[in-house]
Amino acid sequence: MEFAEKINFELKRAERYRCFVSLIVFNIGPVMDLSINGSAAGAEKRRDFMDRVSQLVRHSVREVDTVSNSSRPRIGLLLPETSRQGAEAAARRVVEALAKFCHDYFNESNDDCLVPIEISSFPDAAGARSVTSYSEEFSGN
Repeated sequence: MEFAEKINFELKRAERYRCFVSLIVFNIGPVMDLSINGSAAGAEKRRDFMDRVSQLVRHSVREVDTVSNSSRPRIGLLLPETSRQGAEAAARRVVEALAKFCHDYFNESNDDCLVPIEISSFPDAAGARSVTSYSEEFSGN
């Protein structure tokens, strides 16, 4: 099942059973843009970096959580049965791991390795975007 389909599936399940679902989106693009150029060698380094970041995120979460494909600089993390507060705690943990990884990978200061995130939860409406709005962004992933 593709990531966008998984988002829709979990959202319908959350609506049906009245449980939570959260989505975290990590924007890796700014960190890559600081340290990797657009050359052919840079493209290979980007793929390697994104693969490693995706692996790190997968190893930082529960088995029931789903991580989007690593082909884009925005990585989605779908957290079934997780409230916004749980998603915020997970996001903090993953962002800390990403900052350390980026620092080691690029040999940059941790301040240069801050990864912007977005969090959306259902039924919580506190996020700027709904969980549903992300399924289109991740379609084809």
